[in-house]
Amino acid sequence: MLAILLALAVIAVIYSSTALILDGSPLIKSTREYLKNGNEFYRDSLYNKAIEPYRRAVDREPDNALASYNSATNLLMKNYKDIKDNIAEPEVVANIYNDANALLMNAAASENEKSGLAQIHHNSGLIFHLNDSLEMAAEAYKESLRNNPEDDETRYNLAVVLHLLKQNQNQQQQNQQQDQQEQQQNQNQQQNQQQNQQQQNQDQQEQDRQQQNQQQNQQQQQAQAQQSEEEMSKENAERLLNAAMQDEKAVLEKVKREENRSNKRSLEKNW
Repeated sequence: MLAILLALAVIAVIYSSTALILDGSPLIKSTREYLKNGNEFYRDSLYNKAIEPYRRAVDREPDNALASYNSATNLLMKNYKDIKDNIAEPEVVANIYNDANALLMNAAASENEKSGLAQIHHNSGLIFHLNDSLEMAAEAYKESLRNNPEDDETRYNLAVVLHLLKQNQNQQQQNQQQDQQEQQQNQNQQQNQQQNQQQQNQDQQEQDRQQQNQQQNQQQQQAQAQQSEEEMSKENAERLLNAAMQDEKAVLEKVKREENRSNKRSLEKNW
């Protein structure tokens, strides 16, 4: 497609150059001489030398359509090679297009002939076309066709621009869809992360609750064990005390029995 666009640019500019040898409305002598000198340089491809006489012609008669148109065409031809070979800086190219288009719009404001208006808007469309201002290029080409519906060159250029606009529109839609998909994926990822974080928090809370219950159970078991120990110690003490009392009672009873035996023997001897 790029090669086609470059070919169109060459054809359009060369085609527009035919207007340079045409005479427009009656000119004052000095303006006519400047245009004549500019045209001679242009025919010899001395575009750089043609700049000054064309500029002087525009300065003499700013409302002269032919002077502005020829100056714009010469400016495009002077810089065409550098633009085509990508030698010129983008800012320089933009300034060239802006200056050339300003001259063409000035020419359009002063031109009354439909054929002249068609050629002016054709070249204006070409400038917008090369500058990737496709919507403005389409409007310029349409305006050219309104003035000259039979111009196949302009019609073809318009078809190319409309095709590019359609491609750009489709690409924009694809980019929007891709952006929406990426945005949805990011949202889903964030939701998953939030859900995972919530689940982790819930798991941690459950773990803390279980650990707390375990600690409470351990404390209860320790308390119960200590209470049990204390109860067992009390029972043991009572049991030992009862055993001691039983032993003491048995000893007392034994002593008493021994005393009773002794007293009985003593009485028997006395008899």
